[in-house]
Amino acid sequence: MHWHDHIIAELLSPEALLDLLPYMTKAFAEDKRNADCKHDPITATVIIFLTCPLQLCLTEVGAMLFQGHSSLVFPFNLMSERQKGFVRTCLDRRAEWGVYNGAVVFRKPRGQPALTLGASAVLLALCRKLLEGQPEAALRQRTAVCNIILQRVQGYVAVDRPVQRELNEWLNGTAGIKRHAAEARANT
Repeated sequence: MHWHDHIIAELLSPEALLDLLPYMTKAFAEDKRNADCKHDPITATVIIFLTCPLQLCLTEVGAMLFQGHSSLVFPFNLMSERQKGFVRTCLDRRAEWGVYNGAVVFRKPRGQPALTLGASAVLLALCRKLLEGQPEAALRQRTAVCNIILQRVQGYVAVDRPVQRELNEWLNGTAGIKRHAAEARANT
């Protein structure tokens, strides 16, 4: 097992992205180096998730997962036991990493292309997180915010038509179901 082959399934699964996106957005917003960013923190974080090659670099407090973004650290204390187990398994493979500037840096396998997250998983996680647990009264506003962020991201990152279709179907289905439930309750 090479870290490169399993990092998405083990550390960055669709369910993990639900918690990681808000945390990384907050970290991005709090990093003073990002004060001049032309994007809002949510859009900027989603763009990083979609465009930056994945890496595995371990510090004292967590894992840096996106190349060129050392302030975006996934803390060990927020990782599930499965995610921590993956990190421990990777550390057991001593030939795949070295220590540089106090961090454990895992090498990308030779001949392998840079690995990035899939647009569908990231964008669905964004929408799910924005809409989850919201009262029906706020659903329209949250759906509008989701659409605005998706438009901003698509202005910077090309999103394939099948992914756009999947997002639209998910948004229409989820928003429609919640809207109909709210209307049914209001009519009773």
